[in-house]
Amino acid sequence: MKISIFASIWAQNLWDELILKNEIKLLKKEHWEDTRFRVFTYDKKNPFFLDDNVVYSEYFPIGIRKKRNIFRNLVNFFVFLFTTIRADLIVIWWGWIIYDEEVQSTKNPLDSWIFRRRFFRLFFKKVHFFRVWINIKNEINSKKVKKIFKNSYKIEVRDNYSFELLKSLWINSTIEKDPVFYDSWELTTKKSIIWTVSSYFFDKTLFTDFDLSWKKIGLAIRAWYFVEKSNISSRMEEWRIREVINYLVWEWAQVVLLPHSFHDSDDLANDFLFLTNFVWETWVSIKQDMNEVYETYKNKEIDICIAMRLHSIILSHVYEIPFIWLSYSTKTDEVLNELKK
Repeated sequence: MKISIFASIWAQNLWDELILKNEIKLLKKEHWEDTRFRVFTYDKKNPFFLDDNVVYSEYFPIGIRKKRNIFRNLVNFFVFLFTTIRADLIVIWWGWIIYDEEVQSTKNPLDSWIFRRRFFRLFFKKVHFFRVWINIKNEINSKKVKKIFKNSYKIEVRDNYSFELLKSLWINSTIEKDPVFYDSWELTTKKSIIWTVSSYFFDKTLFTDFDLSWKKIGLAIRAWYFVEKSNISSRMEEWRIREVINYLVWEWAQVVLLPHSFHDSDDLANDFLFLTNFVWETWVSIKQDMNEVYETYKNKEIDICIAMRLHSIILSHVYEIPFIWLSYSTKTDEVLNELKK
């Protein structure tokens, strides 16, 4: 069987890469172990997940307004076309179909998906939307979403908001777990949540009831979510985080910074760039790439995780690492409600 996957992997983000890894695992289980996959991505040079049955190809279009990309896009278009014709199933996974609630800069990909869906329909292909999130704010985008999702073979979403939104457009879907919950086949029932707090109230008082001596504390945090947006300054935000780290160090804890994103073109999305501001001799270290971060969770190299990134929360849960949850949006709140059941 041949499956074409349209994935959101291009920005050196551990979240995206682990979704793809576990998506392929689940699709193999649903179909056949020897299924062959072609994964479309904006970055085929740096794949995180490698498998003998997985081939990476570049999306069409890439920088279509630049003349130097004409030949590149021509090649990409024919790869897309021939792959579509030969595929037994088209699987679309995109972190969000639209990114309205993210702080960092990014483009709305709806028109590109409408374009691709026309080709899928032209060749009568079955389309499986694999556990997507949708987040839209205006009626124009609602109409575009309907064009993208209608007449699909299967639609899975990861949150109730997406389910209700599609329902309002008369499109049926089912709510399924985030694929990263399956990073270990044994789905844990252990509740590892220590405490939950809004990121606005992240301060040293969270830790006054804990004995932190010689503990390894992981910090998986991102910029721009710790003070009210109307009064925000990078200096104020850094001061708040540095105060917490200093407190942990003075309590004889060792702090391990866990950047989940190494984005090479969007500084606001680059956790590594942000977290390097807090490295401090031997007491505060930072993981250098996605593999190092992933192994930290998988090998349980930390005693407690201060988890803000969604997949830091999920990985802490999956590998039974006690964690303090810093919630900053509805997408993390919904997972929290599920874990509390």
